[in-house]
Amino acid sequence: MTQNERRSLPIWKRIVTLCITLFVFAIQIYLFTLMFQINFYNQLNIVLYLVIECIGFIVVMHIIHKPILTSYKLTWSILIMLLPLPFTLLYMLNSSSRRLPRRKQKKFYSEMKKYSFDNGVIDELGLLDSKALKFARVLKDDYPVYKNTVYTFLRDGKEKFEDMLLEIKQAEKYIFIETFIIGDGYLLSKLLPILEQKGEAGVEIKIIYDDLGSKATLKTKTLKRITNIPNCQITNYNPLGLNINPAFNYRDHRKITIIDGKIAYCGGDNFADEYVHMKERFGFWRDNCGKYYGDAVTTFIALFTEMWYMSTQEILPLENYYMDTGISRNSSFILPFGDGPSNQKNISYDVFRSLITGADKTLYISTPYLVLDSNMLENIVLAAKSGVDVRILMPGIPDKKTAFYLARSNYRDILTAGGKIYEYSKGFNHAKNIIVDNKYAFIGTINMDYRSLFLHYECGALVLLDEEIKNMQNDFLKACAESRQITYEEWKKRSLWQRLVAYILYLFAPLF
Repeated sequence: MTQNERRSLPIWKRIVTLCITLFVFAIQIYLFTLMFQINFYNQLNIVLYLVIECIGFIVVMHIIHKPILTSYKLTWSILIMLLPLPFTLLYMLNSSSRRLPRRKQKKFYSEMKKYSFDNGVIDELGLLDSKALKFARVLKDDYPVYKNTVYTFLRDGKEKFEDMLLEIKQAEKYIFIETFIIGDGYLLSKLLPILEQKGEAGVEIKIIYDDLGSKATLKTKTLKRITNIPNCQITNYNPLGLNINPAFNYRDHRKITIIDGKIAYCGGDNFADEYVHMKERFGFWRDNCGKYYGDAVTTFIALFTEMWYMSTQEILPLENYYMDTGISRNSSFILPFGDGPSNQKNISYDVFRSLITGADKTLYISTPYLVLDSNMLENIVLAAKSGVDVRILMPGIPDKKTAFYLARSNYRDILTAGGKIYEYSKGFNHAKNIIVDNKYAFIGTINMDYRSLFLHYECGALVLLDEEIKNMQNDFLKACAESRQITYEEWKKRSLWQRLVAYILYLFAPLF
């Protein structure tokens, strides 16, 4: 069983780490209390107060000049000016965990450079469709465009799971699984026997799960069972514990399954029973997934390799995992991509804004959360004002009421601009996709909120000029027909409690 390096520390190092952590926590508590105990009749305390305020002012000036979202600047600036010392410390810890240490970055990416991903397909795309080329160019410096790939839209988690089990049974070389949540129940009872059989047959199995996401769902005995599977390695990303971990807020929210380097699945669903309707949580759980067969699987392999390195410090030899499927297909183009705090770009945010601003006729968005910065909200509003058919599908039964109330506060501008908002009457809409003009689409793990767009490790794919986009759009419209359309008049009747919660949380939205 591959463990995260923090969990493999000797006992004496764990004790030292725990002591340091408790000491830092004590300092933070002291700094908070200090701010309320300054005696202004003492000249020394006045000087101390002015020094603290100067520190806060300098940090705020630094934040204002950083190339980050205005909403982040506003939130951190207000908090630091209110309580300079504790929030300055919190900001420094938060900022330091936005990327890998340079030593680790250099080691991993120097290895990745050995494998060229520039396949020249983007030039062919440009000859066919100028708008598709525009979308692809957003990612051209980081991820390639692929043809020779069969994309299949799987409209439901149960459909995806049944299809995936059939493919796993056919695995001959390896199975990679990366997920935010893995939980005991029906789904694992079907999956684990197949993995055991494949492991005994010599198939290499690697599994990554997020420690926070799976903390309450995966039993120790199940973890031991997985560990005992022959040829299987399992690791948890960023495990929780009593140690200094400034990256606690950044989780592995990716969901990728790769089989033999030929097939990849990527969507919103996790390995838990609610996704296959064997456990009811918040009504009917609506989700979907993309299946890829062909060249585009290459990027998903690279993304899995990145997170395996993040979790284990082991660099996988990529030449062992790339496979040529021999598919020849020129009618559609696929652009898988990943995002996360280890890069210095806002890749998901740029992709979403590009799709929104590029819509001419229709803009259909499915998301469980709608916590947006002012720029993206203005882009959606402008699309609606310009005559684009804007429709947004939200949950009817939310999993997090505070986030739902905050999302509803964004309804006003969209509704008054002519956009339509639907809340899924059957239950919880967890699907994450954007469909533009019935020709271009995104599908993956990324929610339309700050956490997905700026904090988590995420992934997905741009699907361009593929016939399956029509199936995506039909499924979206079917879900809208099963939903309650929210009118502006109805929106205005929100309870005072909802308005108050959204009003207070609005300032802190970028931190969550």
